Amino acid sequence: FGSPLWVVSEANLREKYKDLYRAFSTRYPKVVIAYSYKTNFLSGICALFHQEGAWAEVVSGFEYDIAMKLGVPGNQIVFNGPYKTRAELKKAVEQNSKINIDSHQEIYDLEELAKELGKIINVGIRLNMRLYETNWDRFGFNLESGQAYDACMRIAASENLKLTGLHIHVGTFI
Repeated sequence: FGSPLWVVSEANLREKYKDLYRAFSTRYPKVVIAYSYKTNFLSGICALFHQEGAWAEVVSGFEYDIAMKLGVPGNQIVFNGPYKTRAELKKAVEQNSKINIDSHQEIYDLEELAKELGKIINVGIRLNMRLYETNWDRFGFNLESGQAYDACMRIAASENLKLTGLHIHVGTFI
């Protein structure tokens, strides 16, 4: 088969997904698991998780397109990531994807798109905060500096955006 060779147990992957879902769904009534394409965007792996009920969590237009090709409905795609082009945002808005805003520029781009498309867009914002010795402030709006508060106030003042979610990436160092 050549090198590298990746061998994945379909039965094991499905069982682990079911264990994870069960762990949350027995405690919370409205659980949705979104599989991170960044983890492994091989179509066979992603399709397996979607067959089990997982949504897609993507961080780029490339990954968004993979999800679409796999038949994931737009409203079951969570679009994260530090850089989304205006065209990618427009596609996500038109398909009612969940968009987590990562920068002030995205707020402005989404406001313009909302006006252009005549829509109110539900958005989340991506937060970063100090949780450990190593500060993780690479992506999103910082909590301690007030940047996250300012972003929330900006969205609250918008006629076209509605804040409906928070996304927190606690970093790579855990």
